[in-house]
Amino acid sequence: MDKKRREKTSLKTKIHSKHKIESLYAILEPISTQKQCGITSKKFRFLEEFGVGSLQVYKFDGLHIAISDVILKENLFIEGSLPNNFLELSFLIEGEQIIKIEGIHYDLIYESQECYLLYLSKLRGSISYHKRKRLKEVKIRMSLDFIKRHRLDAEYNILEKYALAKSKKNFLKPLCPKTQEILSEILSDKRKGLLKRLFLESKTLELIALKLEDTSKSQPAVTAPVDHLVKKLYQTQHLIASDLSIQHSIQQLSREIGLNDFVLKKEFKSLFGKTIFEYSTQLRMEKAKQLLNHSKKPIYEISELVGYKNSTHFTAAFKKIEGTTPKKYRNAKNLK
Repeated sequence: MDKKRREKTSLKTKIHSKHKIESLYAILEPISTQKQCGITSKKFRFLEEFGVGSLQVYKFDGLHIAISDVILKENLFIEGSLPNNFLELSFLIEGEQIIKIEGIHYDLIYESQECYLLYLSKLRGSISYHKRKRLKEVKIRMSLDFIKRHRLDAEYNILEKYALAKSKKNFLKPLCPKTQEILSEILSDKRKGLLKRLFLESKTLELIALKLEDTSKSQPAVTAPVDHLVKKLYQTQHLIASDLSIQHSIQQLSREIGLNDFVLKKEFKSLFGKTIFEYSTQLRMEKAKQLLNHSKKPIYEISELVGYKNSTHFTAAFKKIEGTTPKKYRNAKNLK
């Protein structure tokens, strides 16, 4: 065995015995690197004994975007420090992390379908990951130059408002349907070079805008048990919005989400100000109007796409809300 292979084997054995590392990169091996139009794209795969999956990284103009998707075979404990200051957006689509930060006496439990926006400044701590659990995360780091270029601090005082010291325990938020939609676009996008760069920057700004808009609304403080309930309610919202062609019953939703149907109905209206039926109908009518305005699809096909198998029922529902039939609505728009 040559020297390099011996060193690599020794490193793997050391990590395997302690499962303690300073960075995920210690258990990754590079697959490809591409540089085009100012964007660097690197793809890595996890060493076989630690997990099955990959890490995709994009770097350009003060942005560092990392997309992880792996099923871990070993418990991992990452301990280290962050030497630089940056704004971090994280979206944990699937998985669980236990975060410890020096100076904070409690552990942070970061779970599936949660996200955060934080300004991190030279901190030290650790993150634990559990084996046999899928880890799927999109993490975006923005440099101070990026923040300055887009006037995020000048306009919104973002560095102070989202500083870790001010956030305490309540910085973890459930993923809303719009955020999930943007993440889905990022994960499925196949662009390269300049188009990839423009796409990723625009989606990053869109995600920040959503976070700023969300925090600008007055929201009551919630306790930890209610946070868990809120996350389930957002999952319900996403389940409805993800496929409008399906008419979910309350019983189906309650089974899928794992909530009593009475609690689901009551708490959904309390959080979103609409019943599940009202929310679903609103989304269906908005989607129907988009299709009527911007497509030539026949009305019977549009009715199926928004969850009505019978076009007569769709027309009646549309008229009740919009005050006119889908056909007249489309004709009126075309005359303008």
